[in-house]
Amino acid sequence: MDKILKLRIEVWAVVVFGVAVALLWFLVPVPKGLDHQTFYSPFGVPTTLVDLTIAIGSGVLFLQAWRNFKQELKPAYRFIAAAQLVVGITTLIYPYIEYYDLWENTWFNMSSYVGYLFGSVLMYFGARQFMKILGIRGRLTTPLLMLGYFLALSVIHAFLPHNQVWPAFTEHQYDLFEMAVVAPVLFYAIAAYGMGRISRRIGSDYRKAFGWLAGGLALQLVSAFGLLIMDMVGYDNWYFNTRLYELPTICADILILTAAYSFNTVGLASTGQSIWRRLFSHRTAQPVTSLDIISYTAGMVSNPKNIDPALDKVRLLSAKLKPGEAPSAEDQAALRGVYLEIEKYLVTAEPLRTITRDDVRNRVIVHFGLDHAPTDKTFWPAVGTA
Repeated sequence: MDKILKLRIEVWAVVVFGVAVALLWFLVPVPKGLDHQTFYSPFGVPTTLVDLTIAIGSGVLFLQAWRNFKQELKPAYRFIAAAQLVVGITTLIYPYIEYYDLWENTWFNMSSYVGYLFGSVLMYFGARQFMKILGIRGRLTTPLLMLGYFLALSVIHAFLPHNQVWPAFTEHQYDLFEMAVVAPVLFYAIAAYGMGRISRRIGSDYRKAFGWLAGGLALQLVSAFGLLIMDMVGYDNWYFNTRLYELPTICADILILTAAYSFNTVGLASTGQSIWRRLFSHRTAQPVTSLDIISYTAGMVSNPKNIDPALDKVRLLSAKLKPGEAPSAEDQAALRGVYLEIEKYLVTAEPLRTITRDDVRNRVIVHFGLDHAPTDKTFWPAVGTA
């Protein structure tokens, strides 16, 4: 079976399983009198089951993804996978709390915060690892400074007015506990910022994966901030009672699951067309050009700055060509040289993945259909002699 098709089946299996379990929950009888309790919602358990299934599924897919990358990247993937697994597994406490209406039980209620506390910190360390490998500076997000930010935000939060949300706590106990609510806001914010920086700087092969991950972490930030607000104003409101507060979390985990899928597909040869485009696009295929081949190959490089000298040659050549003008034989030879430079970099110096020359060429051939498309107007026929 095609690897990409297999991955798509795995992703859909996670989503369908989560939805199926949630729907089956509606068949479970409600304990007597539960539907009259203040915090009861018939959607409480089902939405939680969908969320934790997707979170655990994305964690497993991230563990699967590191096989495509170099040994140095494994810590980053372990952090991200662990973050999602911790969130998913610890969220199993929610159905128990919901079903037995244990929201008034202080210890059970406190335990429901554990997942996002540790999950956010692990995500932050995952982002730091990726930035370190890619040579992206993050002096303002070092662990020592993060500790300072955390303490400063906790002190500021302690002086903010709030309702009596936790009756069992004294004011000092409340302030101490709220540190567990402040932490996810800070760490998810910095993790989303870090992944966003990476997605803007990284090569096109990786851009979608980091973009989905940054988007998912941004939504986790929205969810964490919503929880922080409710911990100040109280939970007896429509946002909590309808369980709408879980929507950003579910959407976040869907985006992170999509990111995990994208990381697994990095480096796999494909035609570059989605199912949607294949079914509904009626555009006539354009002839492949040498510039197309170089642009696609350059996208395999994780840090495009490292091949800027080679790409500068392409920019100069493109600038001198008139609209519609084909490169001359001399230009094609120069473009072939650029392609070989990029190929050599991928094989010998690419920091994220171990790539062979055959891997690079096979991807180009499959993506552009060069095994059956005419290539006489490109440098490709001459590459085989290199």
